[in-house]
Amino acid sequence: MLKNLILFAGLSVISLHSVAANDVYGTVSEIHHRSNSAQQDHAVYVRFDISGDATSSAACAQSPASITWFLDLNSPIADYQYELLKTSYKDQLPLRVIGQADVCANGPTDSDTIIEISPWSWPSIIEQRNTPPQINEKFL
Repeated sequence: MLKNLILFAGLSVISLHSVAANDVYGTVSEIHHRSNSAQQDHAVYVRFDISGDATSSAACAQSPASITWFLDLNSPIADYQYELLKTSYKDQLPLRVIGQADVCANGPTDSDTIIEISPWSWPSIIEQRNTPPQINEKFL
């Protein structure tokens, strides 16, 4: 009994931790680039058209749809992440993006840094797009 109670408490803590970060599903709707060599101020940031009920936002986020996501250009995988963002924008393919676990540390916010990014259902979407529509002979 005590073992089950401890297990349940542990799972509850993990569940609470998982919603502390922004976790967004959607397609890239905007890509912005900023570069100021004099001040070493370089940035790539994006916004998403949100889709799916699976999207969740941190308690301090204004709204998932209004979050500005920054790409960490110092990350060793920034080039790969940028390619995913460009492909999502160009081909309107959905991504899953997870932000910082401590995004609420400074209070309410409308921005986050991309910590994890991955294609969401790309193979099945691409397959559907490449399949000609099925036409019922009754309508010909």
